[in-house]
Amino acid sequence: MDNYKNKDIWFCVFNPAAGINNIEKVRDKIEFELYKNNIEFELYFTKFKGDATNEVIDKIMEGYNKFIAVGGDGTVHEVVNAIFNQDFVSSNQITLAVIPTGTGNDWAKHHNLSMDISKSVSLIKKNKTDLQDIGIARFYKNNRQKTEYFNNVAGMAYDAFVVKKLEQRKNKPNKFIYIISVLSYLFQYKLQKAKVIMDKKEFEDIFYTINIGICKYSGGGMSLVPHAVHNDGKFAITLAGKISKADILLNTYRFYNETITKHPKINAFFSKNIIVKSLDKHPVLLELDGELVGESPVQFNIIEKGLRFISN
Repeated sequence: MDNYKNKDIWFCVFNPAAGINNIEKVRDKIEFELYKNNIEFELYFTKFKGDATNEVIDKIMEGYNKFIAVGGDGTVHEVVNAIFNQDFVSSNQITLAVIPTGTGNDWAKHHNLSMDISKSVSLIKKNKTDLQDIGIARFYKNNRQKTEYFNNVAGMAYDAFVVKKLEQRKNKPNKFIYIISVLSYLFQYKLQKAKVIMDKKEFEDIFYTINIGICKYSGGGMSLVPHAVHNDGKFAITLAGKISKADILLNTYRFYNETITKHPKINAFFSKNIIVKSLDKHPVLLELDGELVGESPVQFNIIEKGLRFISN
């Protein structure tokens, strides 16, 4: 196989289930812009959840090292997991570009990437790259330990509970439905007692939510880790203690204006390593980049500047 030829081709992973209203129109626009910019590419439509990860790993083994994720945060998450679940080449020898077309584009928002397809393709043509940290989460699912990578935000307790409830819906939620769900599910959720162990600190408390961020935004534009810096080699951590439902409702505006850590019962930290254990009879749920993956106990570690991506 001619790997040298392949390295000049962008493998474009298109997720048709990423909340796109007119798939054919979006595909035609992407193809037009790529051709117009003389970008050589191969287009692949994902067929099921997890397909992007499997396909990208196969392509890396064939010699491809440039990938475009067309979709939302879930699509980016799958491609990132492919990059870090192979040992054929170093992760930072692979370049990721994103054309944001999903319901939630929180990773793109953090990096100030345009939702306009022509502008996204122009960035790919310019080929300016940056590096960001990547998180590793070791957790449990069905009593078996698993490992998964994340590029944006990990959420535990209430955040993961909301993701679980939303995954049970027949229709994919838009941003309006998401925030309504975040508020309405409050009345179904019971606070959990947990232990959080960081580099130099340890907490035992009843938590409303626990967030571990590399980037700032999640849940369709909420900023639960406003102090996150994507390339500082540390996780940004937000711990929300025992907060009443009324208090949460009154402070919903803080989810969106980056003042959540100014609430007296919410604390912000930085740490390279984190462990979260349940102190209740039930484990604490875990979501990564908006995908429900498993439950506690969870260990988080960071890969400094592991991901190379097309930047603005």
